[in-house]
Amino acid sequence: MVASVTLHVAVIVGALVLHHLTFAPAEFVAYEINIVSMADPDLPEEIALPDPDELVVEIPDPDPPAPEPEPEPAPPQPRPDPVPPPQPAPTREPPPPDPPRVDPPRQPPPAQRPPPSDPPPERPETPANVDINVRMAGLQRDYPAYYGRILAAMSACWRSPPGVEGVSSTLRFEIERDGTIRARSIEPFRRSGNGVFDLRAVQAVECAGENQRIPPLPDDIPGDRLPVQFTFTTTGFRE
Repeated sequence: MVASVTLHVAVIVGALVLHHLTFAPAEFVAYEINIVSMADPDLPEEIALPDPDELVVEIPDPDPPAPEPEPEPAPPQPRPDPVPPPQPAPTREPPPPDPPRVDPPRQPPPAQRPPPSDPPPERPETPANVDINVRMAGLQRDYPAYYGRILAAMSACWRSPPGVEGVSSTLRFEIERDGTIRARSIEPFRRSGNGVFDLRAVQAVECAGENQRIPPLPDDIPGDRLPVQFTFTTTGFRE
């Protein structure tokens, strides 16, 4: 407080001095300042505090808890696609029964001709033999296609027995106008000495005269039948 008053006085004095120095001759004015210490402010008497046991503190009731938010309803579940009713399995018709197997009738084996004990002597060449050879040579020369058909038929039917080597069998027979060969016209001319081999030669001639393996005789061949002589060997045959 004292410092504040002193400061104010100094400011006032300074201002007056500055004023007199600037605008007028300096005139000294005396001021009397009494500095009085200010008394302490009146303090209120001591306040009597209540007894702690008599102190009542009102505590406000706590705010009620906020209500819990209601759960959001679950989204509706998508409806499943309708399941089509199961289709009945198609009934399979039983396969038709296999037709009864019919075995073809077995052909009886050709009659086995007993081989002769001793081969007959070779027949000497006779005019008939010469005539057959000449006619076969003429057939080969004048009708090569038909001659080739006869050879092809004999080749398809000839089966040489296994284990037989170095023998031959000569047969004579007649080809009819329609290309067939009658069994009664087949006769051995020179036997091989092996009964099985001679029988195979006869069977080959009979086979060649069946199933139109040999075509009919050419129209310009004279006569109703063509006499033929064939020699079968272990490696083939020759006319």
